[in-house]
Order: sequence, then structure tokens, then C-alpha cells
Amino acid sequence: MSMFSLCKIQQVPLDKVKTFVFNNEIYGIQLAERLEQYSSFIKENKEKKDKAEKKSFSGEFLCLLEENTLRGVIFVSKVGLVLTCIPQNLPESSMRGMIPPIADWFLGKRVYCISGWSCGVQLIRTALELCSQSTKDDYTRHVVERRRYHFMCYDVRRCRKNLIPQFPVIRCGVQDLDSLYHLQSAYDTVEVLPKNYPFKPETCRVNLQRILELGNVVAIAGDKNSEKFVAKANFSAVSWRFALIGGVFTMKSYRKRGCAGRLVQWMGDEAVKSQRQAVLFVREENLAARHAYENAGYFFSGNYEIVYY
Repeated sequence: MSMFSLCKIQQVPLDKVKTFVFNNEIYGIQLAERLEQYSSFIKENKEKKDKAEKKSFSGEFLCLLEENTLRGVIFVSKVGLVLTCIPQNLPESSMRGMIPPIADWFLGKRVYCISGWSCGVQLIRTALELCSQSTKDDYTRHVVERRRYHFMCYDVRRCRKNLIPQFPVIRCGVQDLDSLYHLQSAYDTVEVLPKNYPFKPETCRVNLQRILELGNVVAIAGDKNSEKFVAKANFSAVSWRFALIGGVFTMKSYRKRGCAGRLVQWMGDEAVKSQRQAVLFVREENLAARHAYENAGYFFSGNYEIVYY
């Protein structure tokens, strides 16, 4: 029987981890983006001669090993967000073998959200259930909300441009923060925050400003002077070969006009220009959005989940 272990990224050659994540990038785009940030962070820290100047990274990368073979990578942020990069074709015996070492690591550690392809999310969930059976675990592992999504990839050849209204798409900057805030706050309230989680205006503004500073936000203007922007979207993660779209939201009075489809179609084409593939995930039950994205050139690639604790 194979032996499984979980170790910190410092115990595995970084190039080996990056190669694994690159080869399985579609299963962990957000993790891949953070891994590249970590790689830059390590390089900068090495260049600092004064130890007092060296800082810690805002989270930990964990490597799942079967004997000496890397089978998966997990990222855990300081506030308890868990991201995974775990291939979907691993044998069931390997998945079972990974659970005990994952559970051991998570004992006594807070988790508020797991996000990723269903296979990886279910692996972490099962490990947390095992944690909850231990007297050494101080946290109540109660699932507040579980959301299921369709993960979709863009293919320009599938785009039905005759069904997509060609609204002008506007690239936004920090100067547009106030004009976009109503859309971002509505998106956070409807699409992000789980049940009973309070909306924090300042957190919303800070996050919106951050993505605006990165130049990752686009919008569609309204047909009235009082409605500068009526729909928005942004790239929420950009990795080596993929660009993950998020934050898609349209004002109620402008829905069913094709705004969302136009935004993701435009962003899909923009990603191609940088030699990346645009991807997104949409709630299973949101049939209207799924249909709009299909018309815009997106096709189903797998099952994605977000679980809140």
C-alpha cells in the first residue's frame, strides 16, 4: 500500500511544484497565480541582506505526496481560505490515502471557505469531517453553504456573435471606483457572501480598488447620464495559461439585453491576445447565465464548488 504525506512547500523543490501546477493549471488557476506571487516573494526575500526586512507570505502551500510523487497542491490563506490544485483523474484509492494526512494538518486550524474543482473540494471536506471527530480539534466544522457551479472555458470558434449585442466595452481605472461601487457591492451581496455573513462596505471598496489598480475591470455604460455603468466584470485571477473571469454583474433594469454575454465574449478575446484561455464558473441553477455564456463561446469543462464554513 502506498504511503501518503502532506508537507510544506519548503520541503519540495520549488521548480518541481511549479511544474506540477503548470501541468494541472486548469484545476487550480487561483492557486497558480498565488504560486507565481510566492515564487517572486522568495526571490525578493533572498535578495534582502537584512533579516529584519524579510517578511512572511500571506498563506501556506502544502504538497500532497504519494511516496515521492507529487499528487496535489493546497494553498491555505492566513484567514482560512483553501484553494486546491488536484487532478480530477486520480484513482479513488489515492484520494482515500490523502485524507488522513490532510486531516492531521488541519487539526486546530480555521477554515472559512474551500474553493475549487469538486474533486479537490470534496477531499478537503472529507478531511475536515475527520477533524471534527477528534478531541484535539477546536473548531465546529459546520457547512454554512455549499454552492455548485459549472466551470466553462472560452473557444472563439463557438461564439455566436450574431446573438451577442456589440455594446462598447470600457476599460476601467481607479477613477471609476465610485461609479462601479453600486455594481460591486450588489455582486458581493448576491454572489459572494454566504448566508448570515455581514456585508462590509469598506472591504468591498478596498477589494474593488485593488482590482481596478491591476487594470482588470471592464464595464458597459448605461443609456442615461445618471447610469454611467450598468454592467461590469473583471479578471479575478490570471495565471500562466488562463484568465479567470469573475465579478460579472448587471443592474436589474438592464438584464436580458446581453450585457453579461458581451462582457465575457470581449474578455475571452482579450485573453487570447495574451495567449491565455478565458474561463469562468457559473451557478448550476442559473440557466439563463449558462445559456448566455454558451452563446458567447464558453463550454462546460467540469464541476466546481465553493463551500463556506
